[in-house]
Amino acid sequence: GAQLEPLKPILQELRQILVSRMAKPPEVTIKENEDGHIVRQEEEDTDEVAMYNLMRETLVYLTNVGGEAIRVLMIDTLKQELHNHNDAYWDSKPLNRLCWAIGSISGAMGEHAEKSFLAQVLRDLLSLCEMKKGKENRAVVASNILYVVGQYPRFLRLHYRFLKTVVKKLFEFIHERFAGVQEMACETFLKISQKCKKKFALVQRDEQCSFVEELVSTQTCTEGGLEPLPQILDDLEPLNMCTFYEALGHMVSAIPDKPEVVVAGLMQ
Repeated sequence: GAQLEPLKPILQELRQILVSRMAKPPEVTIKENEDGHIVRQEEEDTDEVAMYNLMRETLVYLTNVGGEAIRVLMIDTLKQELHNHNDAYWDSKPLNRLCWAIGSISGAMGEHAEKSFLAQVLRDLLSLCEMKKGKENRAVVASNILYVVGQYPRFLRLHYRFLKTVVKKLFEFIHERFAGVQEMACETFLKISQKCKKKFALVQRDEQCSFVEELVSTQTCTEGGLEPLPQILDDLEPLNMCTFYEALGHMVSAIPDKPEVVVAGLMQ
């Protein structure tokens, strides 16, 4: 309150510095090499992870004392990226750092504030992914979408339509041949499946069958439904296929009645 009033300009400057310089979290498996190319990260940088954890903790405190200020800062920064149409000279670092910062404050806001904030962020990121030209640019935006959605399971559990849209987008990224994107898509799918397994296993409002039943069915249960499972599996590398089936296993474990029917469908 009143005690923080004299500190407001300093706290705002600190927010801007942290958001613009956020360290890379361990969940992000692609990076930019010395030549400026996007490549898969082969090993974890422990110094960077330690720095990320420290910066995340600081951003959470700053969100607690000024949630509206940090939300406005992040949304405005993302809007600037949307208006940057020069793909040939696009520097992805500001977007990366912004998205890492967005993911880091998961759980620091109230449910209502988080809902409107994240819905706006994901809409803008999905629009940016559609707008970007070039495989590298799209891979960068994809990795940021994957990271952000994986950090907000509470939001996804509360909004099934958004959850389903996100997972359909994940399945699109699974077909991506760019280094690290498929792996990150499968890891994110596993993370979401662990946190939202009941949502996938039970029939949700306005749906004719559960998500996992629709996934293994030869005929989709809803118009504009899910991609058939064999098509998804076709492009998976062996290690990523193990991760994908582990995710499905979590969904199956939450089915209340006759899970063997779904298991039989998965084994076909």
